[in-house]
Amino acid sequence: MHEWSLADAVVRSLLRFMASEGLDSIEEVEITWGEILELDTDIFERAFHELSRGTPLEGAKLVLREEKAHFRCNSCGAEWDFKTADEMLSREFEIMEEPTGVRENPLHFLPDLARTLLRCPRCGSRDFDLIDGKDLRVSRVVA
Repeated sequence: MHEWSLADAVVRSLLRFMASEGLDSIEEVEITWGEILELDTDIFERAFHELSRGTPLEGAKLVLREEKAHFRCNSCGAEWDFKTADEMLSREFEIMEEPTGVRENPLHFLPDLARTLLRCPRCGSRDFDLIDGKDLRVSRVVA
């Protein structure tokens, strides 16, 4: 599960930040995550708190904010969202649900594959940008 490795990266980054700023504790941290990551927020939150245990981050309130994915074609200017991209991938690559009902989108694991797997829904170009919704970042810290 990539949620644990992402939480580990966030905890390590915050601990380095605290050391560089001379902070003893953090009251609240806001994490903004891109929709394309399809983050399981329950697992991420559990991982964050477990990995923070015994560190100066222990007890910090975690606020998670989703950033919607937004694509824009550089050829024709069309714009589309993650739902449209997901539907295109499902049709083109016949992505099937697992017996549990889970359907893993390949962009979930490798967002940079978007250019290889997707085309503009209007003109078919692969020259587009994923404007928003692919990153995970610390967007706010309250000490």
